Amino acid sequence: MVPRQRRPCVGRVAITSGRPATIGEDAWPTRRRIPILGAMDVSAVAGENPRAPGWNPFAVPRTRGQWWSDGIAFTLALLIWWLYGFAWSEGYPAVPDWAWPLDRALGLVACLLLWWARSRTLTVGVVALLPTAFSLSATFAVLAIMYRCAATLRPRVAAPLIAVYFLFGASYHLIAPVPGLDWVGWVIVMLAVHALVLTLGLLTRARAAVIDGIRREASLDRARYEARLGDVRRAERERIAREMHDVLAHRISLLSVHAGALEYRSSGRDPDARALRADEVHGAAMVIRENAHRAIDDLREVLSVLRDGGEVDELGVSPAQPTAEDLPALLDDARAAGQRVMARVSIPPTVPDGAQRTVYRVVQEGLTNARKHAPGSVVEVCVHPDRDAVVVTVVNPAPVGVTESEIPGAGAGLVGLAERVRLAGGNVEYGIRAGEFRLAARVPVVIA
Repeated sequence: MVPRQRRPCVGRVAITSGRPATIGEDAWPTRRRIPILGAMDVSAVAGENPRAPGWNPFAVPRTRGQWWSDGIAFTLALLIWWLYGFAWSEGYPAVPDWAWPLDRALGLVACLLLWWARSRTLTVGVVALLPTAFSLSATFAVLAIMYRCAATLRPRVAAPLIAVYFLFGASYHLIAPVPGLDWVGWVIVMLAVHALVLTLGLLTRARAAVIDGIRREASLDRARYEARLGDVRRAERERIAREMHDVLAHRISLLSVHAGALEYRSSGRDPDARALRADEVHGAAMVIRENAHRAIDDLREVLSVLRDGGEVDELGVSPAQPTAEDLPALLDDARAAGQRVMARVSIPPTVPDGAQRTVYRVVQEGLTNARKHAPGSVVEVCVHPDRDAVVVTVVNPAPVGVTESEIPGAGAGLVGLAERVRLAGGNVEYGIRAGEFRLAARVPVVIA
């Protein structure tokens, strides 16, 4: 028989001192068990609280409520010790006079043990067996210690321990019979008292386990929320970077081309080139200024959309961004910058705005790449419908090398473009084939 293998819990949150792990959709297993007091589980095995600093009972970390409860229990234990050991001692004639000093000493020890009952539960529970068998004045202190054992230790440890308490307590009647009770009555009373203490302790333990489980659940929920919040922030940063690249890379590359041409023509490094006339310098400066203003306007538009969270579609793209109707202006700007562009554009008017924006960004990125990495080459742009999609191809000769004057690329344009097209339901392919760099994208008209 093949043993059953447990299905791994993908993306489970790990509550550590570092960052929570990434959360997947299956972060919660099908069956969950409420974790029961991790510190108490260790105490059940070793009988000690690992967080207890040595044997100093007042150095044990306690809440304000725990300090109050421990102080009240100690005060009541001292009161019962004084009543049984001094005020009511004459009511127990079966106890010889020589036994009372031992009874009082053991009772006082049991009272003091209450301060260690929270941190050294099992040790205190075992030591307190001696006062149980020989001290009447330790009655309340022993009951409080039994309650702490039942509320802290595991039931399979606490129940046998309290059974031993019952045997020791029942045997006390053999040494000093309690007035007014025979042996059977004493056993019944002791059995009822010990059962009540065990029940109260187990109820307290169960309540603490539920509260601890709720707190752990809340910690996991918070970790999941923070992880999702981190994913949202990361996606937003990627969206901002993609929008900034798409909007500014094209304009800045145009500025660089115009500025480079103006620098080359005015430097006098080419003896065959004639000097620029004033009107030519003025025209080049106007083109640079115009593209700079357009870049500023585009940047302002993107920032306003990202800041105000205006109306955006499911892809996080503002409806105010360019569409296919702006492709002629984009091609004219590229030609004005000196690019040799051969374009065939055919887009039906029924294509949704989201697909048109994606097509525009593909063409824009293709022109920008050609201008940066293959300046002066012929760029072929083709946009045409194909059944339920729009196919975009941008082809230019592959660069043979990298020169010092080449405009440095960020390396994220094509990656961001591929992500944009993927979010639109399409796909992108790019690479060098037969000496040409080919960028091809298929943008679906209807997103499935």
